[in-house]
Amino acid sequence: MAQVREKLSLEEFRALPEQKPYLEYWNGEIVQKMAPQRSHHELQDEIAARLREYRRERGGHSGPEPTIAFANPTDTRELIPDVAYWAPEKPVGGPIMQPPTLAVEIRSSGQSATLLRGKCRYYRANGVDAAWLVDPESRTVEVFDAERDGVALRKDDTLESPDLPGFALPLKELFAVLDDG
Repeated sequence: MAQVREKLSLEEFRALPEQKPYLEYWNGEIVQKMAPQRSHHELQDEIAARLREYRRERGGHSGPEPTIAFANPTDTRELIPDVAYWAPEKPVGGPIMQPPTLAVEIRSSGQSATLLRGKCRYYRANGVDAAWLVDPESRTVEVFDAERDGVALRKDDTLESPDLPGFALPLKELFAVLDDG
């Protein structure tokens, strides 16, 4: 991620025109997300599709790249996870959404895993029930939830969460999308 502007107020940030790669707000600093690569798109699409299926059975809301406002008085951010899911009982919000049940970050080549782990921990500390950090290079998923803080799952593991009862995604199936085509 690269800083792209001087410090701005949240109101000034919200007045900026939309850009791609997207911009995030971190306490007055404007940070541009990494331009996603093909592996990122493939994994984002697969996770979004699996969450859509889950949502059809269990309810809720899900989708890629929502803007989420975190109103921590000492650490105000508007972040854009790669995919998010809100359980039926969790408020979604309006154009700028509220913290979801699940936030997913997918690491792009050259992107700092340490920074993304920090982002997942920020999510958890600010109203997100679970966060997943997906790494296409190592083919691992690090899980951040009430029971785990960055526990890495590998190819023979299944991605599950107590916050998404009944959801199960074998990592072999998830990462198989990288081998297709």
